[in-house]
Amino acid sequence: MLTTAICRYLDHPASPCPNAATRRQVLTKLIDHLLILAICAGIAACAVFLTVFF
Repeated sequence: MLTTAICRYLDHPASPCPNAATRRQVLTKLIDHLLILAICAGIAACAVFLTVFF
């Protein structure tokens, strides 16, 4: 009896914290930040190219 109660307790997932971000939301935010970083690097490269060669 005791082991079945323990197994049933471990079977259900732990309840998440309220307003906690899911893994998909965290991944989306990480991808957004990487895209912003890539755009900023491109703008910086364009600015360096324009100041050096013109």
